[in-house]
Amino acid sequence: MGRRGIAIVCLALAAGLLAAGCTKGTYQVDIFPEMHYNQSTKIGEPPRLDVPAGAVPITGPQMHVIPADQLEAAKAFKNPLPAGAATNAKGAELYRVNCAMCHGPQAKGDGAVGKILVRDGYLAPPNLTAAVTQNKTDGELFTVLTNGVNVMPKFGYLLTDEERWAVIAYLRALPR
Repeated sequence: MGRRGIAIVCLALAAGLLAAGCTKGTYQVDIFPEMHYNQSTKIGEPPRLDVPAGAVPITGPQMHVIPADQLEAAKAFKNPLPAGAATNAKGAELYRVNCAMCHGPQAKGDGAVGKILVRDGYLAPPNLTAAVTQNKTDGELFTVLTNGVNVMPKFGYLLTDEERWAVIAYLRALPR
């Protein structure tokens, strides 16, 4: 195969690659794939949003806050689960899997992910055994757990009502 044959093969290969990149329903040919698949945020980190023009800075970034009227209405909710060892055991396991990484194994607000959030400028996860949390009604805690607050996710989509009430029963059983 001479120079002319090599040139024809290269030209055919380039045309094939160009056609493959332009075909409907296929991915484009990626010349720099490492840029295409690069994560712009770290795993477990909430997406960064640009600050709206004219926004007034506050202390620390906040994702969302539960309106006061929702929390006020939630005070009337009562935990329907019976207090006891079975409920606390279920709540303890759910807490370990879903909450301990931020709030810590003893709910003191000292979890590994919580420390990273603080390092990155977010509000510290609260100590769930402190009076400020323990003095809230079960309904208030249920509403916060359901709707999330700041960077805490909305567990209303992740846990059933019964599971969220079990977590609250477990938190009530923790020593202060």
